[in-house]
Amino acid sequence: MKKLQLDFHVRPAQTPWLGLLLCVLGVIAVLWVMTQIDVAKEQKNQLELQEDSIALRIKQRDSKVKAELNASPVSAKVEKIRRDQLLSNAPAFDLLERVWEQEIAFSRLEIATVERDIKMDLEAKSLNDVLLLVDRFEAAPATKHVTLARNSLKIGDPNRPAVAAIEVLWLADPSVPSSTTSTAASRVHSASAASGVH
Repeated sequence: MKKLQLDFHVRPAQTPWLGLLLCVLGVIAVLWVMTQIDVAKEQKNQLELQEDSIALRIKQRDSKVKAELNASPVSAKVEKIRRDQLLSNAPAFDLLERVWEQEIAFSRLEIATVERDIKMDLEAKSLNDVLLLVDRFEAAPATKHVTLARNSLKIGDPNRPAVAAIEVLWLADPSVPSSTTSTAASRVHSASAASGVH
């Protein structure tokens, strides 16, 4: 076996430029990658801060809107419904009491307090009694308008009473706040029979 002899003093024939260049490029690549990692981390932190700031602004805005809603007066629709509920049907009954006579029997009453409207079906001894009732309605100071919707004789009844449908609009009480339009009318339905029709 041949003995291996190493001479460390002998200079190499050429410089390994390619190897050195590759080493330098490798170091540069590693430094660039590390720099990009640091940049990505910084961007992530900034995004998290922006998200937290946006979430805080949204929360503050929602809280402000909620506080304004709680502090603000009720909406116009709710306020209108509240005013409508405060209206009374007493003027309608006062008007009916003022014009009613024993010859008249109301078979149906429909009172709309918001529209200030009375719709009624009635029976009377004669058509003349119906017309007199219309005249009394028109003469009443609280009456705005009277409409005799229909009138006829009850043929099946041997006494042949008159039947009629009347609609009456009454004037608003200036001391009570009223609503000119109605989307939620407060209606009272009642039927009463009065003695005197035979």
